[in-house]
Amino acid sequence: MEDKTLKFLFKINELQKTRRYGNYPLFSESTSEHTFKLILMVDYFYKKLNLSLNYEKCICLAIYHDFGEMNLDKDVDIKENKDKKIHQKKDIYELEKVMELSESYYKPIKKYYEEYKNKETAEALFVNACDKLEGMIHPLTVNKVIMNHELFATYADDAVKNFPQLMPIYKQIKNIIKLRFLEWGFEWKEEYDNIFND
Repeated sequence: MEDKTLKFLFKINELQKTRRYGNYPLFSESTSEHTFKLILMVDYFYKKLNLSLNYEKCICLAIYHDFGEMNLDKDVDIKENKDKKIHQKKDIYELEKVMELSESYYKPIKKYYEEYKNKETAEALFVNACDKLEGMIHPLTVNKVIMNHELFATYADDAVKNFPQLMPIYKQIKNIIKLRFLEWGFEWKEEYDNIFND
């Protein structure tokens, strides 16, 4: 029992070593930093929007949504993320390695992880939309030119479409991005606002 507990504690420590974003070194963060911010966002929007979803499930989905990123040997690139190429095989492999430690404890983790990846429930759609918004907020706070700017402009469109209660805050975020595009000398294309016209 103690041996498995120690293995788990050492294993989750890897989450702070996994560097995210292909725009490194302009800005970067670890999986654990991203996850903590996502949990705060989920809690905040759950209460602000007075959602009738399962709160505990929302928090658990946020906690475990990136568990498969443990020990990734390269950055999680924002373009790969958008194209749904986030090392999916390695993702599953790493999660399975965690699962080996204790079936009774890790079975629920796998369930939450798969529910999030498959976007099977309203809770998963909510957390996924928050996840994408967090991915846009982080680069905006460092005020540096974003290399993947065209992708960045519509990064959360699909996720927010699937959870439209977050549309008002997304519009505010897009307005900030639009101003940044002007500062950086990038064209803000009309299609970047299509989500608000549907």
